Amino acid sequence: MRYPLFHPNDSDSDDDGLADGEEVNTYGTDPNDSDSDNDGLADGEEVNTYGTDPNDSDSDDDGMPDGWEVSNILNPLADDSGGDLDNDDLTNNEEYTNNTDPNDSDSDNDGMPDGWEVSNSLNPLVDDSGGDPDNDDLTNSEEYTNNTDPNDSDSDNDGMPDGWEVSYNLNPSIDDSSDDPDSDNLINLYEYTNSTNPIDCDSEDDGMPDGWEISNNLNPNIDDSIGDLDDDNLSNIDEYNTYGTDPNDSDSDNDGLADGEEVNTYGTDPNDSDSDDDGLADGEEVNTYETDPNDSDSDNDGLADGEEVNTYGTDPNDSDSDNDGLADGEEVNTYGTDPNDSDSDDDGYSDGEEVDAGTDPLDENDFPSENDGSTGGDEEPEEPIIFGFDTTLLIISTLIGVSAIIYYKKRTK
Repeated sequence: MRYPLFHPNDSDSDDDGLADGEEVNTYGTDPNDSDSDNDGLADGEEVNTYGTDPNDSDSDDDGMPDGWEVSNILNPLADDSGGDLDNDDLTNNEEYTNNTDPNDSDSDNDGMPDGWEVSNSLNPLVDDSGGDPDNDDLTNSEEYTNNTDPNDSDSDNDGMPDGWEVSYNLNPSIDDSSDDPDSDNLINLYEYTNSTNPIDCDSEDDGMPDGWEISNNLNPNIDDSIGDLDDDNLSNIDEYNTYGTDPNDSDSDNDGLADGEEVNTYGTDPNDSDSDDDGLADGEEVNTYETDPNDSDSDNDGLADGEEVNTYGTDPNDSDSDNDGLADGEEVNTYGTDPNDSDSDDDGYSDGEEVDAGTDPLDENDFPSENDGSTGGDEEPEEPIIFGFDTTLLIISTLIGVSAIIYYKKRTK
């Protein structure tokens, strides 16, 4: 081997700490190159200080140059490639590969460990803490703090972005989409899709819970409490808070009366189609029969309005439908008479007259006596005397003759 730049007057031509003769005759290094193996250590340092091979850039074959190991306080004579001196989850070999400091867990001092940055495709050598590569409204530093993936906007794949979850104190690392921390009957996922606050049951503070508003097609993000979607003259807040009615249905109980009418005009229950439980819908009572929807027996005759209309066919506004002197309820419940027939037994006397006289209004043979008002009982009535034509003519002739005789006697006196 020839060394054309050999200096005969300088024993160490390359100033590497080894005499030119040593380099040539003993170590086989280049006397004109202070670092024959280009490992960052002078040949003399390798021989005299570290005991490394000046002709092998990686004396211990651990993938890291001798000079890099020495400069980073590693051992160039032992395979320490798998070590992690700074506990940043990068091995020494990975630190070398990524040009990071194996003795500093955060080489760029951006608040994020080198290993975390490398594993998440960030740059451990520049401050990229304020970046947001996944556009989830969390900076890289916040992603690290919250243990989320800076390259995945929804780290737990629960349908809610990491930034949104963190801003509302939800957990971006577990699927909590079905939770309902504010108990408004709107799960977290629906709070996100509806832009409501998952930790405030009434996001816009209008007195109506977000879940109720969503389920009733209201807007949980604006104050629509005084609106009246169904035009029933009840505000949305009244439908929710006071009456529990449907703000999208003007007649919540389908009784033929608008909710507002029931509340403001008739005082009936807008959630009960038959407020007085008489068998007639409130609307029927008001609009058809003109009965009192809050009084099951509008005419106080002892029969419910529904019974009169649906069962007996009597007038629910007339206590004595057949005008026989007995209330409809008395006829049905006490005497068993027909409340629509004033003379149930067709004996010529009204049911009321028979009851007053003590006779049976259901027995045609039991009726009041015409003479003294007493009961005829089982006695047969007297048969009328019927005369034939000849007999009648005879009686008339006799009466005329008698009258003529009386007149003649008076004249002759």
